[in-house]
Amino acid sequence: MSPLLLRGAPLALLLATASALAVTPISEGVPVDPAAAAKLIISRDRSAPNACDLQLRVDQQLVVALPAGESVTLDVPSGERTLMLTPSREGFCAEINLASNQSILLQPGEVRRYQAVYEEQKLFLAPQP
Repeated sequence: MSPLLLRGAPLALLLATASALAVTPISEGVPVDPAAAAKLIISRDRSAPNACDLQLRVDQQLVVALPAGESVTLDVPSGERTLMLTPSREGFCAEINLASNQSILLQPGEVRRYQAVYEEQKLFLAPQP
């Protein structure tokens, strides 16, 4: 999986797969101060329809494509963040007009887990324990 990243994004990106762990900072981004950072862990249901990857945006910046069964861990600045989830805009998936937006407030050092759910023409991020 090759993440689509925007230049100058103030997020540090950590991608995790079942078999490997790799650190990929966003190109020329502003480093996230570890003392003020929070962590977002977004996973995708393995039983979800997998014809379309989902695209995750944080603060309107495209961070990563999320295929079925994959997860991503993001170090982000604490504070108010906007999360947006959409199907990828490639091939058949370009015809699907769904989006999920939500605003969250993160404290420094906080870890939040969400599962990206795509079912019955609905798309949303469900909080996980």
